[in-house]
Amino acid sequence: MKYTEVILFWFMVFSYVASFIFQLFGFIKKKENLKKYTSYSLYIAFLLHTAVGIFHWILSGHSPVTDTFELNLTGTWFTILIYLIFDKMGKIEKPVGLVVIPVTFLLLGYGYLHGINIKPIGPAYDSPWLAVHVIFAWIAFGCYAIGTGYAVFVVLKQKNPENERYKKMSNIEILDESSYRYIVIGFINHAIMIASGSLWAKKLWGNYWLWDPLETWSLISFLFYAFYLHARSFLNWKLRRASYLALLGIFIMIISYWGVGLFGPTPHPGP
Repeated sequence: MKYTEVILFWFMVFSYVASFIFQLFGFIKKKENLKKYTSYSLYIAFLLHTAVGIFHWILSGHSPVTDTFELNLTGTWFTILIYLIFDKMGKIEKPVGLVVIPVTFLLLGYGYLHGINIKPIGPAYDSPWLAVHVIFAWIAFGCYAIGTGYAVFVVLKQKNPENERYKKMSNIEILDESSYRYIVIGFINHAIMIASGSLWAKKLWGNYWLWDPLETWSLISFLFYAFYLHARSFLNWKLRRASYLALLGIFIMIISYWGVGLFGPTPHPGP
């Protein structure tokens, strides 16, 4: 049955890549008719993504929140879900997908490199607070990723205001405000992630906070986004300044989620 999951996984990745290619060519060549193919392939990819998650859940007997493959599978699912919900509501610029979709299939590939392991859940993961912690962590990342996507186009549009590709997008102030709003939503979920993680740590290690590398970087990234919000509200850092902060913020989040383990061992499991 594991082979069925692998086949579904690669069909899912192929569909995400196809969606990205359709959107990229549509954006470069300014062909509106490619939008429907982008949407079709993205919805197919998301349905396959959901199927892989359910299949893995059934095979392992627990929610996919324990190892690198499972965490990246779950996290990217939430990222695309957020993107599709806001897209359906008409609250997102289509070109933002040029940032969100490749991030999704690259993270899926990274998780796959660590192996698909079907194993029972360990005592450390047997807590409802873990599920809450993981869900809000990935909602935060998904919102930050979309906010960063907007920030990318704020920078590009400000540098090339006469480019025909960017003229079809909203004006630069609206793009900047949209980036800010998604980051605010991400920040709120980030706070819930840290709080629920502390409750999980209390049950697991007897302390709410241990200052291990992953917890420390999680706090650093949270404080950085707090500075971002402060800079916008009180220092009037908007447009290019705010966008560069958003780009730096997602880099810090990547270190927090995936890079900490490269610097040394940590008792805190992560993606």
